[in-house]
Order: sequence, then C-alpha cells, then structure tokens
Amino acid sequence: MTTLRIAVQPGPKARAGVAIYPPVAARLLSETNIFEELSGIYAVATLVHESGDSLYGRLGGRVSDSAHPLPASTSSSSSNSSSGTDRAYFYFPDLVIPEPGRYCIRVSLMQMDYSSNEAPKGAAVVRDYDDSRWIDVGDRPSATSKPNHKEQRFLRKLEKDGQEIPSSP
Repeated sequence: MTTLRIAVQPGPKARAGVAIYPPVAARLLSETNIFEELSGIYAVATLVHESGDSLYGRLGGRVSDSAHPLPASTSSSSSNSSSGTDRAYFYFPDLVIPEPGRYCIRVSLMQMDYSSNEAPKGAAVVRDYDDSRWIDVGDRPSATSKPNHKEQRFLRKLEKDGQEIPSSP
C-alpha cells in the first residue's frame, strides 16, 4: 500500500500574499519498491478554507509536482513503521495564500488511469491525500515558524537532491 503524508508542515501563521514558510513537502511511503509506478504519479496542493470548502485555483505558487524518487540508500523509515519506507517526495517551495483567513493545504496524490474507454486520453484519479495543520493568515507580518528537527532533516534530503530550500524570511 502507498501512503502520502505531509513531511514538512507550514507554519501556524502566515502573511497573505507572501510565500509560506517552511515550504510544504510531502513524502510517499510504501512497504514495497514503487519506482516503476512513479512516472504516472504526481501531487497537487489545494487551499482548503476552515468551512471545508476547497478553493481551487486560489493557492499561488507551484501547486503541482511530479514524484521525485528517493534512492534506497537515502530513504529512511518513517516514525510509523506500518506505513512503510520513504520512496519519493513532492515539494511545493513557494505556496502563497492570497487573503486573510484560516486555511489548510491539502496535498492530493494523483495517478493517471488509462483503463477507461470513456476517457481514452486518461483520467486523473485521487489515490490518497493529507491535510496540513491549520494556518491563520493575516495582513500583517507574523512571527516566522521554523521547521522542527525531523522536518529540517527531510529538507536537507531535498537539498541534497538539488531542490532549492528558501531561508527563513
């Protein structure tokens, strides 16, 4: 079984119109090697209002990412061993919430399905999703949140893989 989990949570407070820090990252966990599946998998970040409404198209920045495989030698078991081993990640370095309110970021794991005759060009199917913590977004600058030790370790993995990690604002 493949499981998607938020690996780096956004801070609990953010400023409207400014990139969220720390940047959101998600991990793909599996008990088996899923390398061959990764070409048809991607993730999408969506803004969810505290009312439960998904605000499609409202989240700024890079809102989708293809799977980045983690080599077996650098993947590590998660704290929940029943979920499996880190096999890949998705990274959203510059997400921006445009207006004040209370929101979370939903990261959805998508897979292309070409098996239906009704959709010969394929259809995207949601395989899993995970929601971030709630974020209070205001108009004024807020105290910057820092990634915890586990999140810092995960961000270093991404940096070693060539991702640019923004510094704290």
